[in-house]
Parts: sequence; C-alpha cells; structure tokens
Amino acid sequence: MATASKTESRLVTEQNIFNYCISGDLKSLKECARSVGQVVHKNSLDGQTCLIVACRNGHLDVAEYLIDCHGADVEQVGVVEFEGEQVEGVPPLWCASAAGHLKLVELLISRGADVNRTTITNSTALRAACFDGHEQVVRYLVEHGANIENPNRHGHTCLMISCYRRHDSIVEYLLSKNARVNRRSAKG
Repeated sequence: MATASKTESRLVTEQNIFNYCISGDLKSLKECARSVGQVVHKNSLDGQTCLIVACRNGHLDVAEYLIDCHGADVEQVGVVEFEGEQVEGVPPLWCASAAGHLKLVELLISRGADVNRTTITNSTALRAACFDGHEQVVRYLVEHGANIENPNRHGHTCLMISCYRRHDSIVEYLLSKNARVNRRSAKG
C-alpha cells in the first residue's frame, strides 16, 4: 500500500510539473521541482515533454530553467498538435518556430538546437515558421544556417509553402536568399 501511494504521489507531482510548464508558472515549477529533486524529462502520455510545452506556449523563463537547471535536452522529440494535425518527432525548436516565439528560438539555438532537424514528416523549424508567417523567426533561422531548400514529405519547400500561404514578405526574403523557383513538389 505504501509503494502504491508513493507511485501515485510521484505521478501527481510529475503531472503538476508538466502543468506548470504548460501554464508558465515558474515559481510553482521551482517549488515542485525542489520537492522531488529533479524534473523528469520523459514524454507525457500524449507524447509531449516539459520543454516542448514550454516552448510551444512561449514560456521563455520556464524553458531556460528546464535547460539550465535540469538539463532538458533541446533535441528531445515529442508529439504535438498544430492546426488540427498531429505532428510526430517534433523538437522544441520546431514548436517555438511554429508558434512564432523568437526569444525561445534564440535560446534554443544558443543552447545547441539543430536548425535543420526534421520531424517524421521531414518538416523543419524554418518550414513551420514559413507556414504561419513568422517572418522574424524565418530570418533568424536562415541567418543561423537553416536550409531554405529542405522539402517536407510532399516535396514542398519553404518558398512553395510561403507562396501558398500568401506570406509575401517571406517569399521576397527567401527569393533574396536565392531560393530555387523552379523546384517541383512530389506531385509536380
């Protein structure tokens, strides 16, 4: 009975830590982490990690705390839902980029995140930023080595996606960086 109670208590604490990362409650996160000694960096039941949810929700201070004080892996992947689609193999940089959180993108890259890391569908952080029109994130990623020609699983490049989504200023920027205009998608 005591073992079951300890296990149950640990699971409640882990869920609390996860919830504080979602909400951005750094004070409560620190208190809870202090009581258990270490933040657990495994994927939750829905496939997300503490760092992924902090990055997706724009909580710079929480992400910085997880990385610097608890050794969160900036490359650990998870599963997230964006625009009604489940995306697998998603690193924190992809989430921060897709949500347009430039300061988080800067933090993750400064801590060693790979700007060209792909999801299971071969989507990159740059492609995610292009999709939703986050121009400052796009510029930052390109300035830090993101490959503008990496196609996703459908053969769509960042230029194609930006054109389709009518993000004209991003299209102009990608063209100024010599994006190839004659590429074709997997379906031509």
